[in-house]
Amino acid sequence: MKNLWLLYEEKDLRVNRDYVAAMRRAGKELDLAVKAVTTEKLSLCMNEYGMPHLLLDGKAAHPDAVLSRMRIPLYSRHIEAMGIPVFNGSLVCDICNDKRYTYQFLKGLPMPKTTFLAGNTFAPSHYPQVVKPACSHGGDRVTLVKDPFEYQQAVDGILPEAGLVQDVAQNRGWDLRVYVLFGKIVAGVMRHSKDGGIVSNFKKGGDVTLHSLTRDEESLANEVIRRFDQAGAPLCFAGIDFLYDTDGPIIGEVEDVVGSRMLYQTSDIDIVSLYLKEIKNRI
Repeated sequence: MKNLWLLYEEKDLRVNRDYVAAMRRAGKELDLAVKAVTTEKLSLCMNEYGMPHLLLDGKAAHPDAVLSRMRIPLYSRHIEAMGIPVFNGSLVCDICNDKRYTYQFLKGLPMPKTTFLAGNTFAPSHYPQVVKPACSHGGDRVTLVKDPFEYQQAVDGILPEAGLVQDVAQNRGWDLRVYVLFGKIVAGVMRHSKDGGIVSNFKKGGDVTLHSLTRDEESLANEVIRRFDQAGAPLCFAGIDFLYDTDGPIIGEVEDVVGSRMLYQTSDIDIVSLYLKEIKNRI
């Protein structure tokens, strides 16, 4: 039986126990032992010969594969250096968990007009605008601002972290999550904010429906997938999020640690089992 780690930060594991349980059940059917492990219990070590190794609760550990559900590339790089496969890999983790890096990586593709914030020196020329942290997820501190006062309040709530300020997409409050498994589109789920705001996350009460991708949506999603493949950073299990402007879909972000509640809510696709079957074929 192969031993797989679901690697979390402790704060995220506490709110994802159901996902871990689903992974364990699906893994058992595939003769895969899935264990939740947190970064706080790991020690990353180098021996006197410059070789990396791991300690879990102070004891040497060497899983057969790691399914990364955390956002710290250092851990993924260390585990990869030991010859252990990590899904998604460290480069995906690096690119996707800083929106500034994501936009740079996907240059040339349609996306919101964006300014990277590193302090208080930038002031928008028009409103409304969207202000958000560069490295947050789940709608954390994503704020629609309508005037300079609201803008400054939002920026003050982010600094000294890095942030972004963006033009508002024309069809605000709507976005599409495209689920990807090992470079293939699995399904799309359309999300809509209930209160007319800009945050449509399912956890924050957004409405969700299964969505058949249009030709433009599929083409843009496949171009994002191709970019990652060409960079040697395949999207093993990820979500590509689109916003909607006057000319159609634009890049919102790419989720490395993608949730699956919406897909189970809107379809009979068992993406956890599909994911683990693909993993089993690769280890």
